[in-house]
Amino acid sequence: MTDIIISGMPANLPAEARAKWIKYLEARTKEEKLAALQEYLSAIPKHKGTENLVKQVRRKIAKLKAEIEEERTRRRRGRGAPGVAVEKEGDVQLVLVGFTNSGRSSILSMLTRARVRVDPRPVATSIPVPGMMDYGGVLIQLVEAPPLIEGADRWNSKIFLLVRNADGVLVVLDASADPASQFVRIKRMLEGAGILLGRPKFKVEVKRGPYPQPQVIINGTLLDGTPDDVRRMLIDYGFSNVRIVVSGVARLEDVERSVTGYYIYKPAIVLLNKAEHLGKDTLKAVREVVGGLPLLPVSAARRRGFEELGSLILRELELIRVYTKEPGEPNPSKRPLVLRRGATVMDVAERIHRMFVKRFRYARVWGRSVKFQGSKVGLDHVLEDGDIVEIRTR
Repeated sequence: MTDIIISGMPANLPAEARAKWIKYLEARTKEEKLAALQEYLSAIPKHKGTENLVKQVRRKIAKLKAEIEEERTRRRRGRGAPGVAVEKEGDVQLVLVGFTNSGRSSILSMLTRARVRVDPRPVATSIPVPGMMDYGGVLIQLVEAPPLIEGADRWNSKIFLLVRNADGVLVVLDASADPASQFVRIKRMLEGAGILLGRPKFKVEVKRGPYPQPQVIINGTLLDGTPDDVRRMLIDYGFSNVRIVVSGVARLEDVERSVTGYYIYKPAIVLLNKAEHLGKDTLKAVREVVGGLPLLPVSAARRRGFEELGSLILRELELIRVYTKEPGEPNPSKRPLVLRRGATVMDVAERIHRMFVKRFRYARVWGRSVKFQGSKVGLDHVLEDGDIVEIRTR
């Protein structure tokens, strides 16, 4: 989807503002997007009903300016200079975010053996620091982001960019310094940048085509509206030749966010570090504010509480491990294929080589997805975590 910023666009915006927004949608370069956004901001009427919209536009302008400046600086310094982006390595990438002295460096060092400087001074980490965590053959790249600083939009925009590019987030809280408040503030800052923590309970699929008007199909529950409400919203945004399918349980705001594309969901796990300082009341307060996000009380100093982290990462990112085995060999591969939950034998065959699909005869599977170990299955067989697959070809 197109990366735009509007959530909850007032229905009474003038035509000029809507035209400027469409111009932003059509812009190709970041410089063009920035110019279009500035024009759009000037066309928005300034009153109480547009306050949130104006704030969102201004945040996006600041973010784009920071990204443009970062790219210019990187070009001036040369390719080897440190920058914001961290190239993904391994199977998945997660970013550790939090305020200063929350323990991100200690956690990264303990889990990955990355060479980091653990320093009690504020803002000791000024550039992203990556490290690799091995969980049962799954290579999980952890990236320590610089600390979030409230009110420092230019500084934070680089961190938000890291989070947007990652597969998930580890929110690190300091249990000794009002962690419930920390989480609320971090969540608010991320949402201001269009990043929502957790996995949505709905799915919105958008398809463009030769449709005379927007088509809306609700396969689940729309809590606060009707298909006509969605259709009117699409027309307001200038989407005419589209067909959208809403599955699961969603609100109109959820559909709007999905269609506009600025808001994205990121799987997240909350690490409550320095758990040795944690009291029952504090833990209860944190559980209340994190809602349904998985919460792990941990201690990097005492190296405790991290045992479940690897399995939680796979669960929250909806990934499974599948091991392959050569016909006639007694043991499977040591390193698994990392696939999306719901993956089939065909996904495994395609990952190995396309010819395995064309020449496929059958597969044998050992694991939780079959009733009898070593059962013969076809390409459409759905696999589960830990399965072993042996493919037979013609």
